[in-house]
Amino acid sequence: MNLKQSGMTLIEVIAAIALLSVMILTFAYVFIQSQQVTTDNGAKLTALQLTQKKLSEVLGAGTLPGKSPSAPTSPTAAPGNTDYFIESNDLGLPNGYDTYVYILKTIGGTGAIPVVVRTYYGTKYVELYNYYTTNSN
Repeated sequence: MNLKQSGMTLIEVIAAIALLSVMILTFAYVFIQSQQVTTDNGAKLTALQLTQKKLSEVLGAGTLPGKSPSAPTSPTAAPGNTDYFIESNDLGLPNGYDTYVYILKTIGGTGAIPVVVRTYYGTKYVELYNYYTTNSN
């Protein structure tokens, strides 16, 4: 007796569901990763803007701020050749962001004083460098 088959067998249905599941999970993983990258980039951008603001304040002042009486308590070691540390007590910082300013030893005879500003967010940080120069005119 010849029976005409119409429809799909159970194995074909299970294989189709498995294939669709793998494709959907792959796309879901991509979307989850992109959301995490976007969130991390937002935090990094905020830290960068806070660091730029602090560096502008330090470089825009008539003189460099004085040495902080306390030792730096930053999560990582101070940069090499650090002359002194400036405590940043900016109450306007968003929660979870801490800014530290390091004044490095002067580069021989140039009058340029290296300034390093770090803003920590979580376990990561953004660091900017520049030079404070004195104008003799």
